[in-house]
Amino acid sequence: MEGVLHAFTRIGRRLKSKQPGDTIDHSAHLVLFVLRCNGALRLSELAARMEIDASTASRHVRSLEQVGLIRRSADPDDGRAFRVELTGQGTEEWKAAAKRRMELLTQAMEGWTDSDIETFEKLMTRFADGVTSIVDERGEGRAWADKGGTAAMATHQNTEKNVENR
Repeated sequence: MEGVLHAFTRIGRRLKSKQPGDTIDHSAHLVLFVLRCNGALRLSELAARMEIDASTASRHVRSLEQVGLIRRSADPDDGRAFRVELTGQGTEEWKAAAKRRMELLTQAMEGWTDSDIETFEKLMTRFADGVTSIVDERGEGRAWADKGGTAAMATHQNTEKNVENR
């Protein structure tokens, strides 16, 4: 088990580090990822999905807004509140960062067979589900990157494609 923990630590540290071409840090990419998966969110919702406090989320929002990657808009359900959402530039930044990380994973798995990759994905998903289940039992809630994030992102991408094709 110690070897598994060590491997996850090594992988996590490297995936969180800036990659060649990154213009913002990993925390900022997480904000973009959450907004990409969920669309516009209130600041409190963003903080909850990222599992950080509102003041930290607010700092991220301010810095990303200053560089034009996200924008604030009025909340249609509550005129006193605002929501944050990706700008076109924010979407492009997220796509570029995701592409760089996919290239990293692809290079790391060079020489793996399709069967190896499928087995690895199944085992990683099983492991992630196990960790998520334990955390959920503790009452700590669902994280932003649980399976629902992938489904939400796919739905969001399909909606974007439909709009582009009109």
